[in-house]
Amino acid sequence: MNGYWNKILRVDLSNGLIQNEKVRDSVFKRFLGGVGLAAKIILEEVTPDAKPLSSDNIIVFAVGPFQGTSVPGSGRWIVASKSPLTGIWADSCAGGNWGPEFKRTGFDAVVVKGKADRPVYLWIYDEEAEIKDASGIWGKTTSEATREINADLNEPKAKVACIGPAGERLVKFANVVNEHGVAGRCGLGAVLGSKNLKAIAVRGSRRIDVAKPNELLKKSKFLSRKIHDNTVDDMRKYGTTIATKEMHDKRGYGLTRNWREGTFDMIDKIDADHFFNITVSPVACTMCPIACHRHTKVGKHSKYAYEGYGPEYETIAMLGWLNGVSDAKAIGYMGHICDEYGMDTVTTGSMIGFAAECYEKGWFKKEDLDGIEIRWGDADLMINLINKISRREGLGDVLAEGIVKAAGYVGHEAQSIILHVKGLDYPAHDPRALYPLLINYATGTRGACHQRGFVPDGFGGEVIPEWGITEDYMERSRYDMKNAANIAIKYQDWAVIFNSLVQCEFMPFGGLSLTDQVEFLKYVTGWDVDLKYLAEVAERIFNLQRVINVYWGISSRDDTAPLRCFEPVKEGKSKGKVPKPFKEPLMEYYKLRGWNNDGKPTAQKLVELGLVEAVKTLEMEANPSKTNNPK
Repeated sequence: MNGYWNKILRVDLSNGLIQNEKVRDSVFKRFLGGVGLAAKIILEEVTPDAKPLSSDNIIVFAVGPFQGTSVPGSGRWIVASKSPLTGIWADSCAGGNWGPEFKRTGFDAVVVKGKADRPVYLWIYDEEAEIKDASGIWGKTTSEATREINADLNEPKAKVACIGPAGERLVKFANVVNEHGVAGRCGLGAVLGSKNLKAIAVRGSRRIDVAKPNELLKKSKFLSRKIHDNTVDDMRKYGTTIATKEMHDKRGYGLTRNWREGTFDMIDKIDADHFFNITVSPVACTMCPIACHRHTKVGKHSKYAYEGYGPEYETIAMLGWLNGVSDAKAIGYMGHICDEYGMDTVTTGSMIGFAAECYEKGWFKKEDLDGIEIRWGDADLMINLINKISRREGLGDVLAEGIVKAAGYVGHEAQSIILHVKGLDYPAHDPRALYPLLINYATGTRGACHQRGFVPDGFGGEVIPEWGITEDYMERSRYDMKNAANIAIKYQDWAVIFNSLVQCEFMPFGGLSLTDQVEFLKYVTGWDVDLKYLAEVAERIFNLQRVINVYWGISSRDDTAPLRCFEPVKEGKSKGKVPKPFKEPLMEYYKLRGWNNDGKPTAQKLVELGLVEAVKTLEMEANPSKTNNPK
């Protein structure tokens, strides 16, 4: 079928078995690929009592119809599993070059289960695969492991997605890293670590067939030029570092000192120009006209000397702004070592900010912290804590478990100062500045996440007029909960489309529209589809992810908002603002989704979406003998 191989690679590490599985056309027409395909597989194969770090859990790497084609922004791939951090549905999307290279091996996905009896890596090439020994690279950083695997294979052009020491030590927010792409949040690197799987290396030469090659190439060239020209002076020059001042000055995010203050008096020291000064060059993912990633370098005479990729906005905000650090070189170095260890910078910054406030309140004593005195703005102290977390040493072992367990360990009133949904820390976007974010975070299938419902982009002009989401509509909704449910749903569904096709969500910054995505899908597959079709597919996939979570024990009690979101900041653009009411728009969200008041998709809605298998799953969930999911 055009755009697909109709083939999944299955790997059982427990017995070393590797098999190819054919997939029907109808599966891709219903779920597209990427997270849609992964959700179908995980619903069928992961039970509520499967522990995330057990051999019973599976992990799925997948691509969509766009990989291996000329579609702009198609240098992406996804990985999905049950999260060791949250115990629920988890997916992550990364850039770089691994996704298109994997697609050229002749597979649409690889599903890994079991656990190897020793460290291994998986080598996939042109419809073949091997399990290879990784004992010599266990313990290596992500860049070291990549180099050694390329050398071991004698394949310098092979692309490697791997874990670092944090994944090996089962840090609950460990990442999977490939070149300059990072599959972050949710701890999927720990899932690989629990299976003794260090990496998946890929190299392919197969060419994907498309239905209308001439039309596809013409549109790809036109839109790539448009996106490039519209972003060349901002995102191509600065990457996402350009967002820091925008979020602080114009949106009024209250991140400072663990989400308590509306301004950071040293924000000018970590603006885009300071990171531009340590940038060697922009770096593009496959088929990307923007090139928002950065090759950065700090000279050897600095104590923060390094050469690598990043940092991006979230890293700057969470390791810098949130924690009072105003040294761009230090932030770059912290982001770099997190990438080398394979550790999520959002959660890492959140954990350190949490620890700093606990120390400030007297809930931590120096003797609890191996003699460390935690001070806001102390980058050297933070580097020490990052090392301890990655090694699970002392306090680092507590923080490595994630925000909810760490707060439980601290006791006192620690649960009242953490910002999370379903165990996933808030990213660096403040609902007090953009009210619809609160509903998006509360209902997110993987927890609090702006990327799985990118509401912030809508306020910057990245709108969905085809679905009635205009710039004026968004601006009127900035400090109003009236439209929050509708806005959250639309952006969540659009995010599903991006992660199922699979395509970079930054393409709309340069002018990509939902209509463009429909046209690209037509040219690649030859299907006679329209906007209505794509909307239904998105709704189907999002509901399927919710069914998985309900099956594993999630309900309306988990669709929450942290207390700090209702504590107004006293300065900045969002001074005095709080996103209230919360309960009413949440109930409106359920109603619009076709869910009941407990946040459970109704049988009627699931049948309407063609998800009969999901109805059967929820009938199993309703059985009292079901064992709830252990986190």
